[in-house]
Amino acid sequence: MQQDSLFEENTAQSSETVEEINQELLEKGKALFPDRFFIFGTGKADSDVVIIGESPGPPDADSEKPFMGPVGDLLIRILAAIDLKREDVYLTNIVKFISQGDELTPEIIKFFTPFLVREILAIKPKVIISLGNTPTKALLNTKKSITQMRGEFYDFHGIKLMPTFNPAYLLRDATKKREVWEDMKMVRALLAEKD
Repeated sequence: MQQDSLFEENTAQSSETVEEINQELLEKGKALFPDRFFIFGTGKADSDVVIIGESPGPPDADSEKPFMGPVGDLLIRILAAIDLKREDVYLTNIVKFISQGDELTPEIIKFFTPFLVREILAIKPKVIISLGNTPTKALLNTKKSITQMRGEFYDFHGIKLMPTFNPAYLLRDATKKREVWEDMKMVRALLAEKD
């Protein structure tokens, strides 16, 4: 179990594996949402970069991987711009079943958030990229919008977190691409720093 501590400046330690967390999530999730199809995170379980979206979309169903289709294609281009490949990072969503954004109730977000926190702490990344309002608000416990939050790093259990726009949003409003590029340059600079 995750304990809040007085010494939270340091990165929280976890001895769990992503597989163990996902197994528990699937058991509890299937009981609560029996008709839902779950899609878990993929990628390097020890990656320096964790990317978190809102929930899987219909293009993700066939491959059972997050960020497929046009959204995934754009995300791959964004990553390539900072010299990362899809296989270099860990990709996940806060909600692990396919949904449309408007059906994600506070109760659903509240169910999934503790599992996402455990998933991140098991991976121990150097940086988290939080795509859009839903994961940013849940992880940072804020009511501020992504527009107010993006463009700077925040602390998440000793890990740097960069909120930015979701590629799905960029497909609807390409004018935000420059802001995402500015955010990604900050991520690239952080990753280039030596530990």
